[in-house]
Amino acid sequence: MRAGARIVAAERACPHEGADLALGRCVAGRLLCPRHLASFDLRDGSVSQGWTVRALRLFEIETASDGLWLTMR
Repeated sequence: MRAGARIVAAERACPHEGADLALGRCVAGRLLCPRHLASFDLRDGSVSQGWTVRALRLFEIETASDGLWLTMR
């Protein structure tokens, strides 16, 4: 997804109950869960206040001459 000028890769399922985050939206650097309205910071994956679920997993993106590469760790 795009977060301003950045490209961010994240796990697709919400860590709370597995909602499809591809149906969410990005607002002010945060990804909003379409089911619970929790939001995740797209810099570090941290969840919004009031939620006790783990952070969203984010993956490193590398831009190369032949495309974008995703590092899964």
